Amino acid sequence: MNRFYQTQIRLFESDCLNVSHFCFKESSLIGADCGSDITKPLDYEKWRSKRKETFLAGRLAVRHAQACLNEAAKDIPKSEDGSPVWPNEYAGSISHTDNQAVAVLLPRSERDIQYIGIDLERLDNADKLDAADLIGCEDEFVKLKSAGIEKAQRALLLFSLKESVYKALYPAVGEYFDFLDVALVSIEQTDVFVFQVRRTLSRRIESGYLVKGRYKMLGGHVMTWAYC
Repeated sequence: MNRFYQTQIRLFESDCLNVSHFCFKESSLIGADCGSDITKPLDYEKWRSKRKETFLAGRLAVRHAQACLNEAAKDIPKSEDGSPVWPNEYAGSISHTDNQAVAVLLPRSERDIQYIGIDLERLDNADKLDAADLIGCEDEFVKLKSAGIEKAQRALLLFSLKESVYKALYPAVGEYFDFLDVALVSIEQTDVFVFQVRRTLSRRIESGYLVKGRYKMLGGHVMTWAYC
């Protein structure tokens, strides 16, 4: 059965956001009325069913997040590179894995934060990650160890945190950059991960720019978010 729910994530000590989750049964969205009022990309009909379902699930999670913020339902189109195009009123991010999609919206007028990214990963994918050196350097993994992160989960957590950082920064960068272009430089209060940009990525995101990230375990998944 398809269902929506929300979880709370923390930005600062007394500042939280709600994340909208949409859990769905495989093949339940295609050919149904779900998302019938969502504008589809021009090549949507050429997509495979799984890709269609992933797109719809993400946009339905966004609709739920909009409703929970009393925002009018608004389409979030895809840009030519596939990234979502957010309205000026708020930043946002979408992620999905298996049969679940998550979306978070950040009204810009309410906080001194311009960008946010979110990622959701299955914990049992931890042993499928190869080439940890493409995710981070040895010093970053040492920092995760010092924060008490189990060895089996360090690569997956760093991957997910950097995926969230990537999603947060991409609207201000506008082109691909590598996970090694940002580095975990410190961990505050054991659960606030501070990343630093290692080279200038755009006019707005210069070398030395800082992004903070956090994570939450959700059953068999880890959810991370990054903001700046």
